[in-house]
Amino acid sequence: MQRILLGLAGLLLSVGGVLLPVYGADFEHRLEVELQPASGEIRIKDRLEVDGIEDFRFRLADWLTHIDVKVDGKKIELLQRDSDSIITFPDSGAYLVEFDLRGSLPARDAQNTRDLTSSSAEDGVYLPAYDGWIPHPAGTLMRYQLRVTVPAAQRVVATGRLVDEQIGDDVYRASFASTRPAEAPSLFAGPYRVQERLWQGLRLRTYFHDEVGDLAATYLDAATTFIDRYQKLIGDYPHADFHIVSAPLPVGLGFPNLTYVDRRILPLPFMRSRSLAHEVLHSWWGNAVGVEYSGGNWAEGLTTYLADYALAADKGEEQALNMRIKWLRDYAALPQERDHPVTAFRSKQHDAAQVIGYNKVAFIFHMLQQEIGEQAFNDGLREFWRRHKFGRAGWDDLQNAFEQAAERRLDWFFRQWLDRAGAPRPSAGSHRVEEIGGGYRTRIEIVQPVSGYQFSLDVLLQTDSGAQRRRLFIEDSLTQLEWITPGRPLSIHFDPQSNLFRRLQTGETPPILRDITLNSASMTLIGDEQPDFIDAARALAERLLDNPPRFLAAGQSPGPAQPLLLITSAQRLGEQLERLQLKLPEDLPKLEHGAAVWTARLASNTPVLVVSAVSTAELQALLRPLPHYGGQSFVLFDSGRALNRGLWPLSRGALYRDLSAGS
Repeated sequence: MQRILLGLAGLLLSVGGVLLPVYGADFEHRLEVELQPASGEIRIKDRLEVDGIEDFRFRLADWLTHIDVKVDGKKIELLQRDSDSIITFPDSGAYLVEFDLRGSLPARDAQNTRDLTSSSAEDGVYLPAYDGWIPHPAGTLMRYQLRVTVPAAQRVVATGRLVDEQIGDDVYRASFASTRPAEAPSLFAGPYRVQERLWQGLRLRTYFHDEVGDLAATYLDAATTFIDRYQKLIGDYPHADFHIVSAPLPVGLGFPNLTYVDRRILPLPFMRSRSLAHEVLHSWWGNAVGVEYSGGNWAEGLTTYLADYALAADKGEEQALNMRIKWLRDYAALPQERDHPVTAFRSKQHDAAQVIGYNKVAFIFHMLQQEIGEQAFNDGLREFWRRHKFGRAGWDDLQNAFEQAAERRLDWFFRQWLDRAGAPRPSAGSHRVEEIGGGYRTRIEIVQPVSGYQFSLDVLLQTDSGAQRRRLFIEDSLTQLEWITPGRPLSIHFDPQSNLFRRLQTGETPPILRDITLNSASMTLIGDEQPDFIDAARALAERLLDNPPRFLAAGQSPGPAQPLLLITSAQRLGEQLERLQLKLPEDLPKLEHGAAVWTARLASNTPVLVVSAVSTAELQALLRPLPHYGGQSFVLFDSGRALNRGLWPLSRGALYRDLSAGS
């Protein structure tokens, strides 16, 4: 099933995958495909034997204009119902069904890069399983033998095991197969340079365009590293091969045993590290163990935790802490009306879904590891893999595996984090410090106004004679803590390492881009009158905002509770800020730049996002990169390249208390 590479969420076009449940009949398709990438002409022959059903329902792509069907050698007409095609059989016996399908794939529209339906051009063919080029019930499993023929200058790759290939003077042929039930194959072709490495019985390949062909060895090295890492953590790699394919589209997509990545992104260091690790790991979670979507999608968050987060943790606790804090800040920017339970997450259709399905779920796995310990957590992963590989699993199956590994019930943990929206909001309450004989007594309250949560909370007490630590279990709305120390208390900090998923309170997070882009109440004001600048600003607002933009007229002000996106030319910036009673932030780096993007708060405490550009060209250059800096307070750009980014400084927040002044 197509999946978004999480690691690409920072720089790539956000792409919502079509996630379908896998269920039902298991038939073997024998497919012959002839493909002309330049013209898009395609011919598909498919033979399958069906048994035990009285009708066969499927949906075909509308670009397939010639459709011949035979049942046991006799030509038939398809029935049509809604958008489905149907073959009815006299009874539930065995029948041979043969399809001869022809048509032309749509030519790629360079202006419509969000359309992820099938497309064709000389630089690449994109033919995903979900687009109806194989007559098979949507979302059901199938076995297949697939043989594809393309012109000699082209190479083709598909999901499934590469069986053989033939390179001739006029054509290139390759065969792929899946001998166990799997999702329908997806197919890709292009003028690729192919590099191969055989490693521990696996076939690893890159299919790269010429301009990125020199990166092949680097990617093959990285793939072996990540496969080895996750084999040791989980179990044997579940496929015969792994392919990395250069895409002519601005996407980062994952398929079984294959990842398909924008060729402009492949040279970037993050892609062959964090993002590639994420996609390699999907070979286990989401592919070899399919998701039971009726109870929510666990695979994206688990993959985020074991790939993106684990790689950050490899660099040190500071990197891991920064990622946890980023997740908390993103969640704080999510309007409460857009929050939803983890069990309601299916796939990323917008940034709000990523905050829950990727970030929050990854944080839940982090808290689970803290709760049961690293050894039990890893044992639970391996048990989950052992029970469910090449099948489907849901959250209940994960819970059962971790309970077995931890040797205790965890229902209280999973129910509070999966079944309800929201998060706890603990804060430090009243406190009192008293000098007693030989030392000091510190009393402090922990207030937790959101009922129904139980969680562990680390406490760090700093005194003039050193630091002391405790770990509390919070289950009431008010918890009182007493601490006797020989040294004078200086400060107390609850959850100093941000190991608890919670909703940050006012003053705990600086304004970030997502405060405005995720809020459905946000308004957009364009601070320039040049037609080309206005067009570019409107296009940028559509890319940035998670909801359709609503524009203010020139001179109009937003309501007191309406976040504001201000897009203005640098020449008009001063007058726009004066009208809003804002100033250029003192902490904004002093760098020469073509565009500046920064956040602030209006006098009403409502967040505002300012985008200023020295020219229309500089504004247009933000269309691709800017939407992927949502967790930042500011970003400076030059010709679309980020020069500097960061978060505004902030106080320690609601879980920190200065005790140096006593009670």
